[in-house]
Amino acid sequence: MRARVTLPAAAFMVCAFLGFADSQQNASWLSYEQGNAAMEQREYGRALQLYKQAIAGAASFPEAEIGLGDVYFEEGETDLALVQYKKAYDMRKSFYLPDMQYDVLYKLAHVYEGQGLYRLMEDRLTLIVADDRHFTETDTYKLRTQVEKLFREKGIDRTLTLYSFSDAFSASAHSKLGWFYYRTGRFGQAVSQLLFSVIYRVSAITGVLHDRDVDYGFSSLKDLLERIDTTADLRDYAARYDLYKDLYYLAGATFAEGYPEHSRLLWQLIASAQSSGSYRALAQKQLKTPWIEPLISATSSGSSQ
Repeated sequence: MRARVTLPAAAFMVCAFLGFADSQQNASWLSYEQGNAAMEQREYGRALQLYKQAIAGAASFPEAEIGLGDVYFEEGETDLALVQYKKAYDMRKSFYLPDMQYDVLYKLAHVYEGQGLYRLMEDRLTLIVADDRHFTETDTYKLRTQVEKLFREKGIDRTLTLYSFSDAFSASAHSKLGWFYYRTGRFGQAVSQLLFSVIYRVSAITGVLHDRDVDYGFSSLKDLLERIDTTADLRDYAARYDLYKDLYYLAGATFAEGYPEHSRLLWQLIASAQSSGSYRALAQKQLKTPWIEPLISATSSGSSQ
């Protein structure tokens, strides 16, 4: 005769199982964090084993799959890195922090760019931009169109005065797509992407300035760039997130679209900024004799998916 499992016994068994599962999950997270620490020390062999250990103890662990991909990427095994990044993205619903799906898309785009697979790079970045609630339009929501129209009619200062956006997870995707569209001759799309990247970066900087001085309010891009020149952490931020690059290519795309007054103002601001790096000399050259940079081929799509 089959033994009966009483309700209290069944409850105990469930609790025991859940406790075991929690213990396994905690062990997996510990291995994952140790793997991250090993990566920071460039101990790639140890990191590899720890990430594999973390994955073995969990039903679905996309964060650790990314970690494996990072190890392979650092060791020059880009094809293996792609396998891991794709696997992590396929598990994106299991991310503890949902926004990590964008991290893995950025990693995929970076690898594809390095391989010259620009269409695949574009596809991954476009997935990020598609979730940007400020940028994506519907039949009844046309904010992007309004922003672009204001920029073309009134220029950069008016645009940055009226529009300030937070939640900048998509800013780097806008930046890269804007550069890519400029270099492939899609100047209208370049203006759109770069303008939003600039708005996101300027919004972040003005937020910091307002936190430090509650009376601060954006007045002009000229004033903001002068403040960046004299503030170390803002200089670092502008350099890290390619603010001057975006402004430079926004000017170039605007010039190619037939708005020389707007582009000239942007180049003048870049040329006057002490922190604009190599883009300062480029902007000075553009002011003397404007030109459009040579186009690159966007036809390479590759066979990898």
